[in-house]
Amino acid sequence: MSAIRLLQAERKEEIQHLHRQFMSGGILQRELWEEAEKFLIQREIYDVILAEEQDLREYKQTLLDSGNYTKKQVKEQSSALRKIQKYWIETEYGELLLEIRESQVSDEALKGNIKRFLIRQGIHHIKEIDYTVRSRYEAELKKMWDEASVMRYLKVFDHIKQYSIQKEIESLPGRIEHRRKYQAQVVFLPYLPDLELVKDFEYVRDKQELVWDFFRRASEKLKKQVFLLLNYILDNLYRDDPKERRVRYLLPLHWLYDFCVEEEIDDLEGLELEQIQRFEKIVEQKVVNVKNSMQIIDNSRKILFLTAPEIHWHANVWYMERFHLSEDRLNPSNPVQRLSFIEVTNKKNRELLQEYAKYHVGIGGLTIANIRGQLYEVKRLLEYFKEEESICQVDENQLNDYFRKLEEKDTKDDTFNKRIVHYIKFYQFLNVRGYMKEIPFKPEYYLKKTYPEHHDRTVEEKVYMEILHKLYAFPIVPRLIFLHLWCTGLRISEVCTLKGDAYYWDGEDAWLKVYQIKMKADKMIPIPLVMYRIMRKYIEREHIRPKDYIFKGKDGGAYRGTTFRQEFQQYCDKNGIADGSYIFKTHDYRHTLATQFYDEDVSIQTIRDYLGHFSEEMTKQYVDFMPKRIEKASDTYFKKQENDLASTIKAKKRGERI
Repeated sequence: MSAIRLLQAERKEEIQHLHRQFMSGGILQRELWEEAEKFLIQREIYDVILAEEQDLREYKQTLLDSGNYTKKQVKEQSSALRKIQKYWIETEYGELLLEIRESQVSDEALKGNIKRFLIRQGIHHIKEIDYTVRSRYEAELKKMWDEASVMRYLKVFDHIKQYSIQKEIESLPGRIEHRRKYQAQVVFLPYLPDLELVKDFEYVRDKQELVWDFFRRASEKLKKQVFLLLNYILDNLYRDDPKERRVRYLLPLHWLYDFCVEEEIDDLEGLELEQIQRFEKIVEQKVVNVKNSMQIIDNSRKILFLTAPEIHWHANVWYMERFHLSEDRLNPSNPVQRLSFIEVTNKKNRELLQEYAKYHVGIGGLTIANIRGQLYEVKRLLEYFKEEESICQVDENQLNDYFRKLEEKDTKDDTFNKRIVHYIKFYQFLNVRGYMKEIPFKPEYYLKKTYPEHHDRTVEEKVYMEILHKLYAFPIVPRLIFLHLWCTGLRISEVCTLKGDAYYWDGEDAWLKVYQIKMKADKMIPIPLVMYRIMRKYIEREHIRPKDYIFKGKDGGAYRGTTFRQEFQQYCDKNGIADGSYIFKTHDYRHTLATQFYDEDVSIQTIRDYLGHFSEEMTKQYVDFMPKRIEKASDTYFKKQENDLASTIKAKKRGERI
């Protein structure tokens, strides 16, 4: 069939449809609507429902201008057209009209405008309204009204839709239908079923930022990730502070989504450093506080990693919270939050490093801090050879050149040796897993002989006594932590992770139970009675339970060692400790106590056991024994009569031979 004939056939069907409407429209007298039918056909209006108010008025004027009808007849015929239109609107859109009447919107003029628009769009129920329909309505309004009027109409439009949603979710099928699930659609946040959330968006002027288009031409994986993140943010973050949620999460996520679509990025967990840097340039053009907005990268990766059904070993960043590791592999006072592989730009090398890390995290028993330290050094090696196909193709000569360059740097022998050990362990893993047939270097060729290095770190008595005298001016938690460091010489990580059942009185002495993170074991050490009493009173006052951390951080976990150091240094400066020049270091008090023990003739073996060291060589590095011990030994030696140099001096007369 030719195009013309097809068009004629369609037109014939439309005319027949219009004729049926007039025939069945409730007006039996044909003479009352015959002219109306001709008029609408001339205007190419083939559905009486679609006749606008302007059309109805022009029809009446046409009848008057023709001179064929009296005023009474004009009124009758024009009224007949309105009645027929009303009949068909009530017949086809009665439920829509009822829903709009029930929507509790008082402004009838606005409702009438919306009603006519929805009928023109063929909308029979309010639930058929979506963002696409709203967009068409907004475009139509902008042609006729100013911005303020457009916003007023749209506010009523949205209210009608929201009222309908609330009615729908009163039933189980309605709740199921409105359950948030991913599909190719446009999500308009004000049309969500959560009324509390909807209220948060009511006063957002730029409604475009509330539109999330999952119809876009982009990776399905990316769209599903963004959908998951959007829902997680709405359900879990800043429910009581919608402005902060919008600024910190929703807007940056919208920008990130747009960026990834533009860049054809298909996985947020696979974002590369250069891509992140390009995104940052875009953010810089939108906001002043770039750092806050850029946190969406880390937050997105973390949410995706933690909520995935299975562990995403391929992710460029792993978040330790996902692994539920045993306490003996963690340091709650200075926890490792993540392991990052994004710095390794050679993707083959990155995969090998991830396999190595997977082994350590999943099977090995190292602490996460040790794993991170090893990975850091291996990453440096991998990045140096990033231009090679993979680290497995690097030969002995290339490695030798790299090791020599490390030697040329101002690197201590002990640090150099640790790097060599980290490298050989990585290569051994690759060899065992079959990624390479043999290890291309002999570590013994490079390892250097090292000697224990002593650091004099004892805190002067006048300094710590000044702190003690001014300690009342410090906050209670830093004050108590310092007392533990000064009295016990514990590591800061051990103090920060003390629990409510750590203090014990056996009837004669007070004891402190400490979990040594480095040794992965508990130990008991004696403490002064006054410290025991102070801490028991504090625990009772703060209602600290036996398994609770005594010193808690803002997140309810163990107090962070870095937080304590920074806060204590601020108060040292504020109170003019050592005239404001004192640099506070927690580990110095461990050296101080070890040295005091040694000065009091405590054996090096006893000090070793108290400090929890593996070897005496390590303990000797903590004892700053030279000045006082030598002075004391000298005094003891020369107090003996036989060692008194003066006793050998005899008085002689002048001229007498010696």
